Amino acid sequence: MAKDSIDEQMQDSLPEPELSATPAVEAEMVPAVLSEDTPQPDQEGDSKLPVAPTEEQSRPTERREIVKSATLVSLGNFGSSLMGMVRQVAVNATGLAGPFSAALKPTQTFYDLLVNGSVSGALIPTFNEYADPERRYELRRLVYTLVNAIVLITLAVSIVFYFIAPWLVGSFLVGDFDAADKLVTLQYSRIIFFSLAALGPFSILLAGLYALKEFGWPAFATTSYHIGIILGAIVSAVLGTRFLGNLGLAFGVLVGAAGELLLIFPGIRNQKLYYLFILDLKQPALRRILRLYAPIALSFLVSMGTVFLDLYLQSRTPCVTSVMPSSDPGACGAANVGALALATTLVQFPIGLVAAALQVAVLPTLSTYARENNMERFKETLLLGFRLGLLLMIPAMAGLIVLQTPITQVLFAHGHAKNPALIALALQNYAYQLPFVALDQLLIAAFYARRNTIVPVVVGFVSVLGYLAIALPFYSTWGLGAMAFANTVQNSVHGIILLVLLRMAIGSIHFRRMIPTVAKIVLASALLIGVAWGVQFLLGQISFFSHGFLGWLLTLILAGGLGVAVFGGCVLVLKVEEVNLLKGAVMKKLGRA
Repeated sequence: MAKDSIDEQMQDSLPEPELSATPAVEAEMVPAVLSEDTPQPDQEGDSKLPVAPTEEQSRPTERREIVKSATLVSLGNFGSSLMGMVRQVAVNATGLAGPFSAALKPTQTFYDLLVNGSVSGALIPTFNEYADPERRYELRRLVYTLVNAIVLITLAVSIVFYFIAPWLVGSFLVGDFDAADKLVTLQYSRIIFFSLAALGPFSILLAGLYALKEFGWPAFATTSYHIGIILGAIVSAVLGTRFLGNLGLAFGVLVGAAGELLLIFPGIRNQKLYYLFILDLKQPALRRILRLYAPIALSFLVSMGTVFLDLYLQSRTPCVTSVMPSSDPGACGAANVGALALATTLVQFPIGLVAAALQVAVLPTLSTYARENNMERFKETLLLGFRLGLLLMIPAMAGLIVLQTPITQVLFAHGHAKNPALIALALQNYAYQLPFVALDQLLIAAFYARRNTIVPVVVGFVSVLGYLAIALPFYSTWGLGAMAFANTVQNSVHGIILLVLLRMAIGSIHFRRMIPTVAKIVLASALLIGVAWGVQFLLGQISFFSHGFLGWLLTLILAGGLGVAVFGGCVLVLKVEEVNLLKGAVMKKLGRA
């Protein structure tokens, strides 16, 4: 799981009253001109005018707002992840998974480079400058200048790609495919590339809504992409080659991309971010966006090289003799690559639910405080994100490590050629990074909020050295475990260095205030591990629970369920404040608060 795979995840609630009294809010609270009908102060000097909340009074509202926003984004990511799994099953059932996956690569690469990578680093912080209602027209001009420009660029590039696709696909993407699969890949890639005309505008509008703290509809819109592909797979399965049914998957991508745009229309209406037919390329904000995004684009190009190196080393890892004794290095390399890929999918699940959701939720608020130079509120917001991230990521790490065997047995031991024991080994070495990834993504958001995209990129280059320090010496001896742990070191080092540099930039972050909370979370997680391991050990004495899908599933449910119950009870008894914030956000969404 290379660094950019986490970043991709980073790219998948309707606000309550404003967090603080901005000038726009104050204008609504206190009339600018007092008429005769306006309530006047009485003789005691008490004003009957509504009074804007003080900074101290607004802090609980702010905390609830951030937690609610993170919960909404997390639920959206959860739904998208589930539909993504269904999508994988549906695509595999068509027998066209290879050509379809290969055909997606040119579109995804160009999309990430052109638009997707800019959402957190360049678009949200810049759009947040126009968050006040009186500047909504300026925001619309900026947003739709970008939307219209991206539509023109993507349509032009799609036409060019249509003509160069035969050379690109045949020479680079599917050189080893047979003639039939090459033809399908070429047809798919030509059609799919036109989805950029919807995906590009969607990312820009998504950034605009997130900057305005509109999280509800955008959080669930990405699910449409997977649903479109699932519908395309169904069409392909039903029609076969009749009526161009074999192209259903490709057209499903177009449907899914268009569906994303449709699903954010309610959010656009809520924020009055209506369409403008405009192309004002002289706006100063455009230059700021390009300046912020340039380092991110460079980082994306470099990370592609790291991904290719990672795959190269993975394919040459030796057999894990305790798991897969074999004299065929090629077979072991292929098995290790597959195991690492599946373990990456598992570990990205909590990353998407927690780290990505928190980053999106806190970035607009951090951007506001950075613009106002309110460093104390900036630090408080960041610390809240840290505590929430660790509250969820430390037990997630513990759970994946202690339950690695039943998890991989349930998901991958039936009907698959993959060795679940290999996946479990990779998963364990990936899982160690989860708490660091939560901090890392929040620290990246902190630098982005301060209009600094250079430092995270430079630190990304440095953190590659941590990856190389583990991967190069040990890939041929330790093998699969070394490749997974090298990625853990890379991502952990990235977060640690960013923490040191941010402290140097803004002074003490008051990290010591977190020590009691972190100690409680670690204690509760230790109990989770003890209970889950103990239940597994006891059930393992009964042969039924250590063989077959049903046995492993019951083991996972009992051990995992009791472990989670013990963790939850422990953090409640220890009065970890963030638990009540999360509980309140969830209950409110369920209509019980």
